Amino acid sequence: MRASGLIKQFSRSQFIRAHPNRRLLVQTRAMASEACCSAGKPVQLDYEPKGKFDKVGDLPIYRSGSGNLGLVIIPDIFGFGQKQVFQVCDRFAEAGLNVCAIDPFHGEPWTLSKFPPKPEHDFMGWLGRVGSWEALQPQVYAAVERLRSEGATKLSCIGFCWGVSIALRAGQDGATFSGAGGAHPALFGKDADLAEKVACPVILLPAKGDASYEVFQKALGSRPYGNKCVYQRFDDQVHGFVAARGDWSDPAVAAAAGKAIHLMTHFLTEVMA
Repeated sequence: MRASGLIKQFSRSQFIRAHPNRRLLVQTRAMASEACCSAGKPVQLDYEPKGKFDKVGDLPIYRSGSGNLGLVIIPDIFGFGQKQVFQVCDRFAEAGLNVCAIDPFHGEPWTLSKFPPKPEHDFMGWLGRVGSWEALQPQVYAAVERLRSEGATKLSCIGFCWGVSIALRAGQDGATFSGAGGAHPALFGKDADLAEKVACPVILLPAKGDASYEVFQKALGSRPYGNKCVYQRFDDQVHGFVAARGDWSDPAVAAAAGKAIHLMTHFLTEVMA
């Protein structure tokens, strides 16, 4: 019987006592990563976005910056509900990038009333329905076409938390994307598959509790673009520190987020040069 079915039949504690070796499977299928859950709820920031809100068809987007270096941003599970994503976009734009962030949840991200998610909330089921690559692919390429229509000639894709997995899927299209990756990735055990299939340089900046990037180092190290990849841990920061969980009023967090944004900006300008 699949773990999802067992969760319906037994309580989580009963199942773990009966099948202790499958604890991780239940946790992964039923809820967000431990690092994501332990980081707490999003931090409310008072920030006035400098870009503009628009739509591509029915897809809400946030545009900031201009130029030939285009960047598609995939937010975390809180979507456009938290302002940090706009501040990050504006920081990228200030560094010379032409940014288009998409709202894959169309104004209905994972609700704060169900965070951290419990097994009965079916977080992974929800994410599988609204946040799969099959659902996101047309949205990502809609952002690509919008950026191209506004002057972008080279493109990359950056995500946060779950959004990194989408950015890495986009990175399988090496003809379109020059770079992919992001901060505090949550890849839900798909690391090996993503590493094997990605076709461009990557940047991975995990935080405390996030999985290792060694599988990517091993898979990509011998490829022609392997020396362009960037890996750095931020183990003194909580998962989400560059995005919704980042309390940038704390000087230490702001400094770490600034360093991460600088690393990503340098990586992006290098791979799109």
